[in-house]
Amino acid sequence: MTKEWLIYALGGGWGHLTRALSLGRIAAKQRKVRIITNSPYAPQISHEGCLVHWIPDDAGFSQTCEYVREIFRNLNKCDRLIIDTFPRGLGGELADILPQMHHIPRILIHRDINPHYITVKGLRSFVVENFDLVIVPGEGKDLPFCDLPCVQHTAPWLMRNDWELPDKGIVRSHILRIDQPVKTILVCAAGQTSELSIFGQLALQLHQNFPDCAVRILAPNCPKESPETLWVSHHPGIECLAAADIVLGGAGYNTVYECASVGVPLVGLAFPRLYDRQKKRASKGYWVRDIKDAIATVSILLEQIEPTKSPSVPSYVNGAIQAVHQIEQTQ
Repeated sequence: MTKEWLIYALGGGWGHLTRALSLGRIAAKQRKVRIITNSPYAPQISHEGCLVHWIPDDAGFSQTCEYVREIFRNLNKCDRLIIDTFPRGLGGELADILPQMHHIPRILIHRDINPHYITVKGLRSFVVENFDLVIVPGEGKDLPFCDLPCVQHTAPWLMRNDWELPDKGIVRSHILRIDQPVKTILVCAAGQTSELSIFGQLALQLHQNFPDCAVRILAPNCPKESPETLWVSHHPGIECLAAADIVLGGAGYNTVYECASVGVPLVGLAFPRLYDRQKKRASKGYWVRDIKDAIATVSILLEQIEPTKSPSVPSYVNGAIQAVHQIEQTQ
């Protein structure tokens, strides 16, 4: 029988889907991989060899839950079940499903999450009873479930290994459309669709304040606040981040760890989230409170950057490879 993994990756924005694809693209070389997502960006990007079940992001709560339940009712070929971030599902729809699936190894991907949510929903006991393995993808050892005996750690998961990154010069000229050897500032609008306007304003003000630099905004759609000449649409974003001198963006999982891996300073805005603690993660870069603070921080960083003829080549470990091995060994 063909082996098949199912990855549950519901959640707005890019984060959950990108993390799922980081793992799925590697696992898909040896088996079928299905991903359930409701990211509004899923139809616009390559699925990296995975089969993606897209639930439209405008589907109602009950409709989304029923769609998920229907998929789980037909898991006759699945031999690994991987749940990203939310042990009971984003809407609690897995609470009565997972206890019936002890015949399938169940793996929880434990990204940092608000401890209050864990306490209110009684998630600690649920995780102990319903998961065979908990993987922490590079988020440290101070997370709520890190003391459980079934926890294993990896480096952060990334959409590209270091040897897969395209040449920086090619990315700058062909994707970012920068032909001159100037300092490059990239605004990464990878958050929720409602935040695109803020990133558009940020890109415009950076463009006005630093006329000697090349400013670009990486976003699925061009914000109306930003000139279209600054807009770039490209996935995976890590390829563009690696070609920038400074990145500005939210403090979500992918933006923070991609910038850290490719060695590019991140000026991060910590957006409020119901479950994620962006402010805690933002401390890994240059945390700023608003656009004014961001521009001041960029001004300081630009003074520290010297354009080089031969840009350094990033070297890092992609934890998604290690995670695939850990999941394969789970019984």
